[in-house]
Amino acid sequence: MSETKEQSFAAVAKTFTVEKKPGSEVEISGEIPYEALESFEKAALKNIAGELELPGFRRGHVPEDLALKQVGELEVLQEAANMYLRELYPAILEAHEIDAVGRPEIHITKLASKNPVGLHIHTSVYPVIALPKNWKDVAAKVPAEPTVDVTDKDVEEALTSIRRAHAKANAQVPVAPDAELKDEELPPLDDAFAKSLGDFLGVTDLTEKLRANMVLEKGQQARDKRRGKIIDALLEKTEVEVPKIFVDSELEKIIGQMKDDVARFGLTFEGYLSQVGKTEEALKEEFTEQAKKRAKLQMVLNKIAADEKIDAEKADVDEEMKHALEHFPEAKQDLLRIHIETVLRNEQVLKMLEQLETK
Repeated sequence: MSETKEQSFAAVAKTFTVEKKPGSEVEISGEIPYEALESFEKAALKNIAGELELPGFRRGHVPEDLALKQVGELEVLQEAANMYLRELYPAILEAHEIDAVGRPEIHITKLASKNPVGLHIHTSVYPVIALPKNWKDVAAKVPAEPTVDVTDKDVEEALTSIRRAHAKANAQVPVAPDAELKDEELPPLDDAFAKSLGDFLGVTDLTEKLRANMVLEKGQQARDKRRGKIIDALLEKTEVEVPKIFVDSELEKIIGQMKDDVARFGLTFEGYLSQVGKTEEALKEEFTEQAKKRAKLQMVLNKIAADEKIDAEKADVDEEMKHALEHFPEAKQDLLRIHIETVLRNEQVLKMLEQLETK
């Protein structure tokens, strides 16, 4: 694009007005001067002619004069406006410093031969995220969860559960998952049984490693619980309008996960909906608040990452990409990389929040 053409688009873009709307959205209104569209009409007519089929002419071979008679001047003008808008819209965003997200909704409000074309554009914008000024203190003041001891009884119950699962898995006659087995029906807790479970020297080794694993698990549960409280504390004190497009995106992820879970149980999603007596729209309404919270959390994590200059390590991203593509070779690599970068960056931000100390 020449400098003169850039200046032309910039000049038209500045004539448009922008009105802020609730939910982090804006409405953009204005007109495209007819003089600006004249140079686009020839290309617009060529596009239209290329899509037409008329008796005696194959698609793409309809003469432009016949195409014009078939569709009329207004349709050509509308196509010219659409072509012009592809270059005008970015200029509008730049001229008015609009950080748009998602696809805009564009409506032609005025269309008349040899006259300006009126436009009304509705789009979501990335919201201003107002973290609390003392957001680090907010996170640091969330107390650590009390340490929960692993008792001998806990270990004994875990061993019994392992023996019960082993007995059901190796039963000659299928056993219902919820069926209770008597103690005498369980395999004896001896060295032979311990070794059959994996790389264990015997019962003592199995018991010690099981206890150590349970200690780690309970510790992780305590950390996860505190992490949840840190997140809730930050979200409560952060001001941001969550764009509907972000909520809808999270809803699609939630419903998509539900569909995958249902499929793993050998059911169709339609069958599941019939069983629970709900429609997909009713489910989306039920999960809207959860989706809104997830969207808000992601924006807060993005803001903290940007402010603190936290990013995913390239080597870690490359390693995760390698593993992911082994399982999903058909995945779109650019989208997969963005997803992995986001997940790894989120984890770094959350770990940083957990390590903050109250001053």
